[in-house]
Amino acid sequence: MIARPGLRSILAVVLAALASDARTMALAQTAPQTLPAPEIPVAPLPPPGRAGLAPQAPPRSGLPYLGPPQSIDGPPQALDSSPFVATPEDLFSPGAPPLAGPEGYLPLGEGDVEAWIDDGLAPAPPKLPANKSGFFQQLSLSAAWFGNSNDPNDLGGTEIETYLRVAVPAPIREWPLVITPGYNMTFIDGPTVTDLPPRLYLAYVDLMWLPTIVHRWTALVSVAPSVFGDFEAGEFRLTGKGLIIYEWVPERLQLVAGVLYLNRENIRLLPAGGLIWTPADWARFEILFPKPKFGLRYHTGTGYEDWVFATAEFGGNTWPIVRASGVEDNVTYLDYRLILGIERKLAGGAGYRLEGGYVFGRSIEFTSGNGDFDPQNTFLLRGAILF
Repeated sequence: MIARPGLRSILAVVLAALASDARTMALAQTAPQTLPAPEIPVAPLPPPGRAGLAPQAPPRSGLPYLGPPQSIDGPPQALDSSPFVATPEDLFSPGAPPLAGPEGYLPLGEGDVEAWIDDGLAPAPPKLPANKSGFFQQLSLSAAWFGNSNDPNDLGGTEIETYLRVAVPAPIREWPLVITPGYNMTFIDGPTVTDLPPRLYLAYVDLMWLPTIVHRWTALVSVAPSVFGDFEAGEFRLTGKGLIIYEWVPERLQLVAGVLYLNRENIRLLPAGGLIWTPADWARFEILFPKPKFGLRYHTGTGYEDWVFATAEFGGNTWPIVRASGVEDNVTYLDYRLILGIERKLAGGAGYRLEGGYVFGRSIEFTSGNGDFDPQNTFLLRGAILF
């Protein structure tokens, strides 16, 4: 027969268990606490091929940054001392380092940036508009001087010309009518071998219409009512031109053909035409008769372009005059010019230019045939400013 435990025995066992738990809790409170190891932030490694840039600073925290454990990355390595060569993405991405970077960064020269622009890795400078968008288009003032080698028997002079150019829809903006009133004055220096007036003038209003006939075909029709004279005699004459322009390659190649109506004593009609070739934004070749022009852009900036050019032209005109004897006559002057120049172009057709050239093949002819002679070859200086 099994003896049942008494109530006293059960209470003794319970009290012993409670006493053991109390001693365990007391020991836990008195023992030193062990903190868990802090999480050490690891700086991201620089991308491949960009050694030399300082790594990004770790985020701020309450503990100093001691570097990654050696068991993970091994012993610390020295940074690569080779210079950092920037890429287009480095220069033109947000947050990119400045050109004058930290030590070890290789600054790029102006030529490197231009090479990237030429390769299409960066946007090219915006192209300057050739015309203004409103009624006012251009105001010009030019002056030219050609010498007579201090020879009183030779012909020299100074030419001054100004004009104002405006445009109106005719009947739409894409078919503009360009109106250009202008005035030209020539001051004669010599010669003594014949009688020429001291001044000759030309006043005109050029009306030029530019309609688009069909796709890529544009007409240029111009009529210029003009008055010529020497302030003692005057004459009204019409001049003009008619051209057809075909844009064979948009913005690169145009073909031109037509006729000029000069209405001079020596030349009434003159064929005109050729091609305008723009192989790149920095080159323009106007292979046109009777006035070819070849230009190269050598510098650009914010809102301007600098060009150097060569051109050829023929000058002169026919004026009614009063001779020293009081007889009315007409005089026709003709010359050929080879010119070199520099030009700064601004937006909307503004800018300025300076030119120097050689003038040859000069002749003076009167309708009466009395006093004709050929001046000597000479040099020409000319400047113009356009607003």
